Amino acid sequence: MGSGGSDITRIVIVCAGGQGAVVADILQSAREAGSDAVPVGFVDDTPGLAGTAVLGLNVLAPISELGDIDHDAVIVALGDNQARSEMTERLLASGERLATAIHPCACIAPSASIGEGSMISAGAIVTPRAAIGRGVILNTSASVDHDSIVGDFAHVSAGATVGARCHIGAEALIAIGATVASMMTVGARTIIGSGAVVVAHIPAGVVAFGVPARIRPDRKP
Repeated sequence: MGSGGSDITRIVIVCAGGQGAVVADILQSAREAGSDAVPVGFVDDTPGLAGTAVLGLNVLAPISELGDIDHDAVIVALGDNQARSEMTERLLASGERLATAIHPCACIAPSASIGEGSMISAGAIVTPRAAIGRGVILNTSASVDHDSIVGDFAHVSAGATVGARCHIGAEALIAIGATVASMMTVGARTIIGSGAVVVAHIPAGVVAFGVPARIRPDRKP
């Protein structure tokens, strides 16, 4: 891995699928807005992808050859929460550093915190004292209100809303257009379905959907 001192300037995106394209767009938009970070390309193990390009960025090599690419940090662009967590931990154990991708059209309160490796899309809003963990995806126009916690490797999907003082567990998925009312808890690895409205605490490891959101015992995350 290339030496970059304390500054992250050259970023490799790990995985060139749909989330990889989103991250490439975020980094390119941030670059146009004056960021020093430069996306240098992708690594991906999908057969036949090496030598192709996504949004003008080359797929350089399989993930195993990441160490041969001159770079300062990586972003793991996997949409699956568990897979993103496992890949991130594997790369950290090998000595990689994590970069964070924040679109210039996102609105992040100065008192909010964003964990390393997180991906914040255009139109996302994070309000005062909210804490976003490592490797989190906040998708297009997602919002997290004040004093809420979003756990590591969770995903708040496009148009989803997390109210104030909520706790979203690690690897949880708040699907498109869902709402978590203020002061509610969603457990780790739980899925809240599209358009659902959470008005009671939802435990870990379940699937819940509907208005109000109810646990579906016949469904598993």
